[in-house]
Amino acid sequence: MNEDQKQTTEGITFRVPSGSLHQLRKESKKKRISLNTLVNQIFQEHLDWHMYAAQAKLQPVPRSSLSRIIDKLTEEQLSEVAVTMAKTDFVDVGLLLKGEFTISSFVNIVENWCRMSAFPYRHEVNDDLHNFIIQHDMGKKYSFLIKELYRYIVEETFERKIDFIMTDNTVVFRFKES
Repeated sequence: MNEDQKQTTEGITFRVPSGSLHQLRKESKKKRISLNTLVNQIFQEHLDWHMYAAQAKLQPVPRSSLSRIIDKLTEEQLSEVAVTMAKTDFVDVGLLLKGEFTISSFVNIVENWCRMSAFPYRHEVNDDLHNFIIQHDMGKKYSFLIKELYRYIVEETFERKIDFIMTDNTVVFRFKES
């Protein structure tokens, strides 16, 4: 962590049920991180996502169920769904989760969504060029849906050019922030 990223911390004591603490210790050992780091990750996930997820009407759905639904739609139907999602749902979710809907909050939402969905991803920034690689393992039509959703948001909402590469299970996209 560099100087700009260091945060001040405070010590605090919590009473945690022994069974929960035992599970947390097992999880931190499995992940090869300290219990303190694991608990801070849990706090951050709550603040970044879970605190407002219900208000944003986010609903967890098994990947296999979502894939079966998406696979029944044509690319034209998926494109229509993506535009509707971008115009209505995504902006509302952004406002509830981040208090604003900007290119920066969009990037943050994509990263948080990947983490919460347990999708392996990479996000690199060179100067102001964002490069994302998201491996979802949900099929070609899911790649197409994500492409159409992000294309509409970045091109229509933020008026930026975005480039995509899609495979059956991965979406790669890049765009300039300014």
